[in-house]
Amino acid sequence: MRVHAYAAGTPTASTHPDVDGGTCLRELVVIEAADIAYKVGDGTEIDVELTIAEIFDGGPGEVIVHGCREIMITVDYTGKSVPVRARPSERLSDVRAQAVQELVRQHGLDPKQSADLVLRLPGTTAELPEASPVGAYVAKGTCALTLDLVHAVRPQG
Repeated sequence: MRVHAYAAGTPTASTHPDVDGGTCLRELVVIEAADIAYKVGDGTEIDVELTIAEIFDGGPGEVIVHGCREIMITVDYTGKSVPVRARPSERLSDVRAQAVQELVRQHGLDPKQSADLVLRLPGTTAELPEASPVGAYVAKGTCALTLDLVHAVRPQG
């Protein structure tokens, strides 16, 4: 089985391409005293003593190890900010959707204008991959993050 393992503040996953289903998760990830392992995409806390087969039902999977149970995210969009709370295992696509929903509710954003919005780290021009867990962008020892929500620049032609 293939397992992708993320750590706090590390956007690139460690890929374990051929893991035996009987392998305990603890053998693949580093768990420190306050860390929690999560199944990426559903927020489930994982017992690191479980086997990979027990966690992922025989298919490939993704985990993240993080010290936070919840991350407070401030999303900035054209001078307006909205708060979003997420578990470290929540995908950036879900964070984006929550931010857009809050901008619609709090600031009257037209939902039709949100189709091309992407998340970026402040001061950067690279779009964050929507499938990545938010905890991969939150440094170890902190439970807060600021993101920019911007319109994607698409090449014309």
